[in-house]
Amino acid sequence: MAASSVLEGPELFAHPVSGALIAVVRERSYEDAEVAEICARGGMEPWEFAERLGTKAEATVAVFEAYIDDFRRRVGTAYEAESDWPDNLRAASYETVRWIRAYPEAAWFGMVGVLGAGDMALVAREELFRWCAGLIDAGRRAAPDPEAVPASASMVAVGAAVEVVRRQQEGTFGGTAIETVPELMSAAVRPYLGEMAAQAELRVPPPADLAE
Repeated sequence: MAASSVLEGPELFAHPVSGALIAVVRERSYEDAEVAEICARGGMEPWEFAERLGTKAEATVAVFEAYIDDFRRRVGTAYEAESDWPDNLRAASYETVRWIRAYPEAAWFGMVGVLGAGDMALVAREELFRWCAGLIDAGRRAAPDPEAVPASASMVAVGAAVEVVRRQQEGTFGGTAIETVPELMSAAVRPYLGEMAAQAELRVPPPADLAE
């Protein structure tokens, strides 16, 4: 039987096997998830899974990276649509909310599900966080005194956002994703533009399509 092509990128993002892998990991845990069940739910034969996705660990990383690619494309487009910081960061933040709404299981997967999948998954996760930190640290160019901005400011802001999303996915956070954006934006803006700009973020209403 001829070998199939590697399954990745948008094709993997849209393939039922991705949702099946996430669902089985959520139900069984990564350690107890079985390839046979993933294949049965995803409409893929085990031999095809092995040829196109590799091992369970490799498949988990590939699915995670496919979702990361889609996330970065959508959030990056929203960011680039605004020319000024922090307007572009706010647009990216609300696009993140839209993405999480569209793919809640994938959000859980990225925050919780991949943690047992080994170093490659953790590296992909860390690279995503650093990309997000770069969007925040672009505020250094808008800061009145860039040298006064702590080197850790962007990673601290990312860490706060990740903690909120993780707790939301685990069901231990009472607020909604929409409600958290102004507070997270305020905290992210403060080191770069100061207290007045940080307070102003708390008064910016959400986009009309996300108003609750």
